[in-house]
Amino acid sequence: MAEKLTTVEEGSEVTGTLKSTCGVTVSGKVSGELHAPALVIATTGAVHGTVKVDKLHSEGELSGRIDADTIELSGRINDQTTITARSLEVKSSNGDQPTAIFGNCVIEVGVDPNEPAAQAPAPVKEGKGKKGQSAPEPAGE
Repeated sequence: MAEKLTTVEEGSEVTGTLKSTCGVTVSGKVSGELHAPALVIATTGAVHGTVKVDKLHSEGELSGRIDADTIELSGRINDQTTITARSLEVKSSNGDQPTAIFGNCVIEVGVDPNEPAAQAPAPVKEGKGKKGQSAPEPAGE
């Protein structure tokens, strides 16, 4: 018997909440909230919103709040994206050029996505380093 799989085919668009007890493959577009044990985003696929999965493999477009145990990326990660994972692997699909493109995002690797977020470090003020170059100096000084 074949393993069950939830599929959003190319040309299809889902908006809202998608919860599945089996793996999800997205070749179309999902906007909203997605919960599943595993998520595969094909090169034609896009997922925008809140994602909570154990395993993520993306060759497509991704944005929002992404929580996963393991992530393999080789697609596009848009601005305003936060990724929390125990492990992150960035792959090149053609071997010559990296194909993962990151926008303005936050990546927390080695963090348990099930634990509350750690407190952010104090902000760093810019000071002058050697030969007039900008160098960070501790805040409050």
